[in-house]
Amino acid sequence: MNAPEVTVEFRDVTAGYNREPVLEHLSLSLARGDVVVVAGPNGSGKSTLLKLCVGLLSPWQGTVTVLGGSPSDRSVRRRIGYAPQGLRGATSLPVSVREVVASGLVPQKRLFQRLGTDDWRRTEEALAAVELADLSRECLFELSGGQQQRAVLARALVADPPLILLDEPTTGIDQRFRPAIAKELRGRADRGATVVAVSHDPEDFHDVVDRVIALGDDPERMRELTHRELHALIERR
Repeated sequence: MNAPEVTVEFRDVTAGYNREPVLEHLSLSLARGDVVVVAGPNGSGKSTLLKLCVGLLSPWQGTVTVLGGSPSDRSVRRRIGYAPQGLRGATSLPVSVREVVASGLVPQKRLFQRLGTDDWRRTEEALAAVELADLSRECLFELSGGQQQRAVLARALVADPPLILLDEPTTGIDQRFRPAIAKELRGRADRGATVVAVSHDPEDFHDVVDRVIALGDDPERMRELTHRELHALIERR
């Protein structure tokens, strides 16, 4: 039996901010087709891990390999779907929900190339996946925080990337939409994508997750939860 294809690999990685390490000596491999939840308290390095994957932060020590290359390479970054917490650099410009989601396809285009019919079809499919199709023509900044979060998630999914990185993807989203989102992410993984979701609420993914990685207050502390431990954690809540 062949070993699973590695999508993300950290080798002895140390990184942080302002000379304060957040992650130290982290070694980790994530496989193609897995749904991985990264859990832990505030300040444990969950978002830092994603920033290293997407090239927004460089390691002080060690190496990060993503999709066979460096996260700093444009050819690698354009194959990553990334949904940060909330809307970065948000303005009050009258931009529609579908336009924001479609912007996730821009890295796939040549300079000045316009979006075509197929691109808008993919946009509508991504909106439907997060149950936002009925609001596609609405101004994004007139929506609730949870609806905006679903739009950010759809933007990360629209290009059908092989690596999907999500920072607190269900925060602010109404509970009734969360099972459909988890099911969509499971479907993406089953088709070969690697899904990494940072979450304070791992129970949102307990039916679809393959691995739960727990980061601790100590920058050097990392462990992997078994499914039994995850269910015990959920029951305690």
